[in-house]
Amino acid sequence: MGRSRAVNHSAEEDPSQSRSKRKRTASNLENLEAATSGQGMSEGKKALYHCNYCNKDISGKIRIKCACCSDFDLCVECFSVGAEVYPHKSNHSYRVMDNLSFPLFCSDWNADEEILLLEGIEMYGLANWNEVAEHVGTKSKSRCIEHYNTIYMNSPCFPLPDMSHVMGKNREELLAMARGHGEATKGSGTVNASAGAGKRTSSIVQSDKGGDGIKIEEFEIEYDNDAEQLLADMEFKDADTDPERELKLRVLRIYSKRLDERKRRKDFILERNLLYTDPFEQGLSPEEKEICRRYRVFMRFHTKEEHEELLKTVIEEHRIRRRIEDLQEARAAGCRTSADAERYIEQKRKREAEENARRVKDNVQPGPSGKFLQRANHLKGDPDVGGATGKDSSSTCGGLGIGNVDDWDVTGHFGADLLSDAEKRLCTEIRVLPVHYLSMLEKLSVEVLNGHIAQKSDAHRLFNVEPSKVDRVYDMLLKKGIGQP
Repeated sequence: MGRSRAVNHSAEEDPSQSRSKRKRTASNLENLEAATSGQGMSEGKKALYHCNYCNKDISGKIRIKCACCSDFDLCVECFSVGAEVYPHKSNHSYRVMDNLSFPLFCSDWNADEEILLLEGIEMYGLANWNEVAEHVGTKSKSRCIEHYNTIYMNSPCFPLPDMSHVMGKNREELLAMARGHGEATKGSGTVNASAGAGKRTSSIVQSDKGGDGIKIEEFEIEYDNDAEQLLADMEFKDADTDPERELKLRVLRIYSKRLDERKRRKDFILERNLLYTDPFEQGLSPEEKEICRRYRVFMRFHTKEEHEELLKTVIEEHRIRRRIEDLQEARAAGCRTSADAERYIEQKRKREAEENARRVKDNVQPGPSGKFLQRANHLKGDPDVGGATGKDSSSTCGGLGIGNVDDWDVTGHFGADLLSDAEKRLCTEIRVLPVHYLSMLEKLSVEVLNGHIAQKSDAHRLFNVEPSKVDRVYDMLLKKGIGQP
């Protein structure tokens, strides 16, 4: 049952610009006869149907539908005198449309309301029940949802309703009426879609202004956003063979499963509150937050409480491992008491913060474990530990306070207070800054403890420096009791 047009007596005017005849406002069908003129129709309650010629309300009455024109209805009186409105002609084929104000599947829903419900869902989608209820006009949002789930979604003939328990008229009459309606409304899809699009645009603007996007549980891009393309061009026809009909029903079942998965994911996002910042992550470091993000893939296998407990355990394990690594590094640096280790770790973090600030200021590329590459060294082309060089050490370290190669003193540099006298002499002899020496020492200690270095030559591949310098640092590590000669 398509939408009919309002009265249009001008032969030049495009009928597609006329008003839609079916409206969404509920009214008593017996009391709608009073609205007979165009002015009365616009000022009073809107009729579900009206004559395209005299504009009289014909809701709930027998009317004549043109089989050639799109959405064109006439009252019996106008039809009897051969009324014509461009492009309708009096010699066009026609159908007699009966009164549909009778119960179909349940006593409180008439057949015309069933059609309005399905039209509203087709126009606005299953999620926009406010617009669907407004389109039906006589039912609330909750009643529309309940009726659709009961009659259609839970039907043993899903996606079709159960036609074995219809009320009011027999099945043959209903099928004949539905067949005539399907043929008559083929050409009206474009007009209906444009009218629905205008309504949706207005609703979307209002929702955005009111901040109702989350409230209606809608996302700009849904999961499996192209699922509807599967049904875009599918149409059930009377000429379909049984295999074709079965294939189309199977497509509908596939589409239904895809919608179920979309709803499951949407409900999961809303239930786990993933649209907002997790309070658990507010007090975590950036590194710990990244760990939490990597573990989100396991959320679907846990309840909310189980996943939070898992994250707490993982973060605690991460902190313990980090603490062990810091203590191992402090021990490799020569610390023997917990106080020395705490002081070393604190100074290391302070040193790293200052180095990061300097890198940002000097536009230097940072590296892991306190190592960095300085642009001056890259321009010289002589690699050293973390970017320091031996031949060009004067130019490299000039900005760090070292003026001459022959006058190499590491006492005033970062990390020098953590070195013993022997280590300071070693740094002076091999011309390596304390921070670079500590980085080498840390790397060698970790590799030795992990069993990756069995002899001195195995350490050469770890650093892009002269092997002799690596050998001297490795010898110092042996003196500390770590490693094998």
